[in-house]
Amino acid sequence: MKRIFSLSAVALLLLATTASAQLMGSGRLWISGDGGVPHMTAAIDGDISDLTDNGYALSWKPSDIFTWGDLYGYSRDTDLESQRIRVYAIDVDNNLYLADGEDASENGTDADWQGNYYLTWDEDNLYMAADNVDNHYDVTQGPDDADWAFWKRDMTFLAFDVLNIGGVEGERRGLPLLFIHPLNSDEAVYSLQFQSNTEVGGDALQVMYGDDPGFFLGAELAGGPSDTGYWWEVSIPWDLLFFAEPDARSNVGDGYQFRLRYIVADPDGDDGYGQTYWGGDQGNLSNLDWWPQWYLTQELNTAVAATTWGTVKQLYK
Repeated sequence: MKRIFSLSAVALLLLATTASAQLMGSGRLWISGDGGVPHMTAAIDGDISDLTDNGYALSWKPSDIFTWGDLYGYSRDTDLESQRIRVYAIDVDNNLYLADGEDASENGTDADWQGNYYLTWDEDNLYMAADNVDNHYDVTQGPDDADWAFWKRDMTFLAFDVLNIGGVEGERRGLPLLFIHPLNSDEAVYSLQFQSNTEVGGDALQVMYGDDPGFFLGAELAGGPSDTGYWWEVSIPWDLLFFAEPDARSNVGDGYQFRLRYIVADPDGDDGYGQTYWGGDQGNLSNLDWWPQWYLTQELNTAVAATTWGTVKQLYK
């Protein structure tokens, strides 16, 4: 299935959204809202309700990707027949995989995986929580796997452009990358991982929490299975995110803007892992200009339903 970009659909959506709608670098409306992260200190204590009640809410699932593609066009051909289904819809991407033993009727559907993320911030940390639907909780490391084989377990991969300057990923040094597993930080060496393409002694930097917890400057992670999938919550020190750009650390505050992209692995107990992307598709992930822009606000905003994505969803009823 290949769709042509629909100008009429875009025009309809533009008319339906508010003036606060965030535009991506491509000029297309951001699927999930205006990107304003509210100011609130969250407790990393195994209870994510403070973040789910007050944080900026971001969510997507396989059916959303079809809806988004129908509005804006599919950037590549869709494949629903092979073991790894593929749906490329410009700003979001679904590559979920039918693992051994997985119910084939659920593969690539909303029963397979749904992502729900929440963000707040204070002067010291960026706080995030996930409350994800997943039909197979998978944090077991294979006997032959290295600790850094993050893609073989349930994981959220965050890539930041803390300087908000865009460009091409391979041409930027110091992009902080975080790999977050739904585990407590003391349960496994790979529960929290940090990477940077900044050269340290001639090598790219890669640190796992269990190998050197002090490097993470007080970052906290809690997580585990839930009745419908898994959850996690994390505090990410701004000092860690600005590891390679310390002179820019003082930019953090009301109105500070940065770019953030998500890749989520969903292996379902199989080495042929599945994944889904938010903030680009597989063809443009290295182009930072496509990564959504976020900004910090001093206000504690609980009106998540009033975001652009809330308006978009009303169009689909």
